[in-house]
Amino acid sequence: MPRPFPTSWILLPAVALAGCVSYEPDPLDPAKELAALRTRGIPEVELVRSTAGPLVPRGAAFDPADGLDEAELVAVALTLNPELRARRLEAGEARAALIQAGLWPNPEVGLSVARGLESGAGTTVDFDFLFELLRGAERSARIDAATAKVEEVRAGIVAEEWRLAAEVRRQRLAVLAAEREVSLLGEEAALRERTRETVRRRRDMGEGTEVEVAASDLEVAEVRRETLRAEGEVEAARRELARLLGLPPGYALRIVGSGDPLPVEVLPDVPEAEIDRRLLAGRPDLKALEAAYKRAEHELRLAVERQYPHLNLGPLITREDDGAWHAGPSIGLELPLFDRNQGEIAEKEAQRARARAEYVAALQRARAEAMDALGRMRRVRTELDAFEKEVLPLVQRTQDLAERAFRAGEVGVLDWITAQQRALTTRKALLESAVRYRAAALDFEAAVGPPPEAIDAGSGRDKDAGPPGEQPPAGPRRQR
Repeated sequence: MPRPFPTSWILLPAVALAGCVSYEPDPLDPAKELAALRTRGIPEVELVRSTAGPLVPRGAAFDPADGLDEAELVAVALTLNPELRARRLEAGEARAALIQAGLWPNPEVGLSVARGLESGAGTTVDFDFLFELLRGAERSARIDAATAKVEEVRAGIVAEEWRLAAEVRRQRLAVLAAEREVSLLGEEAALRERTRETVRRRRDMGEGTEVEVAASDLEVAEVRRETLRAEGEVEAARRELARLLGLPPGYALRIVGSGDPLPVEVLPDVPEAEIDRRLLAGRPDLKALEAAYKRAEHELRLAVERQYPHLNLGPLITREDDGAWHAGPSIGLELPLFDRNQGEIAEKEAQRARARAEYVAALQRARAEAMDALGRMRRVRTELDAFEKEVLPLVQRTQDLAERAFRAGEVGVLDWITAQQRALTTRKALLESAVRYRAAALDFEAAVGPPPEAIDAGSGRDKDAGPPGEQPPAGPRRQR
């Protein structure tokens, strides 16, 4: 008696479908998102730390009310910047691709029903259950390529964090420099006002002319115009800093050192060998490009594996028209007569060559940026040394002599004010040099990446954390 057809086998796909997930909509509400951006503030959370080096001690908290220093500003940016948040989500996509790469192919179920034609009679039923056999090391190559993609995305996120940290540090410097310029212009405005009052008194006493009064009025107006310009630059710099931090443009942000003399930490000179060492060990974007090259290598290996024939293997069950059942193996073999994956192999070879060229180009560009920043640091440091050793002592001596002569009645108030204005002009020039030095130092640190010892110190931190707003190495401090 023929056995009944094993219909339970047909239920296997239905059982497999039971593990599927369902779609859950999550609509985007632009108005709601905009309202959230308008009301965003600095949260009372633990500071974000970095794999690229220590930012603050673990578990440290900060109070925005007492002002934010450089490290805290960087931490806020790493926490709130929306572009960085979006970039970090790429890690989830890469990890999902890694999960997909490790899955085995699903089996295929085939069912055919054939009825007899013309003189033939009855019905023949064929049922097969085929498994795809992966080629050689295809699965391991696929996993290696997906793993390299995860490393590439992670390195790219760290590079983006380091870039953001560098931008925040530069913008903080721009804010402090602009505010310091406003302070110096305020002092200059007070001197100009005093000069104008003196000129007017001299005119009233018959010792001055209207031309001198008009000239002093013009100087006061010019200083006021410069002050308005500088105040506008402060507002623009603060808005840009708020954007980098992920805060609303008008957010009341208190910065440590606002309006104070600008401190400058003179960095020790760095030899070229040390620059090369830090470039290779610590520059995050080079690490990302290195990971991209590794991914291209694994993808080429995967493409080579896919040139070999495709094989399916599984059981075959047949029911004849007389009710008899037959079972045996079923094999499906792809014949690579025309397509041996030549196109994909050529594409992946070209991609690997391009990845190497991009790495070399980025390495050359990074080294050029580092050397340029180091050259600017050396030049401006020479200016600062000249100011400290020659100009500042002369200015101070001139001020002291003018002060003593004025108190002794040997010079008039205009001569004393002129000496004060000359000293103020020197301080403004010194501020400009200090800003250029600090900007060059920030560019140098951004170009070479964090020191390798800082990377080792932060290697146990959160993988999704950002790079530090690290302070320069300790050195002699100068107030500008």
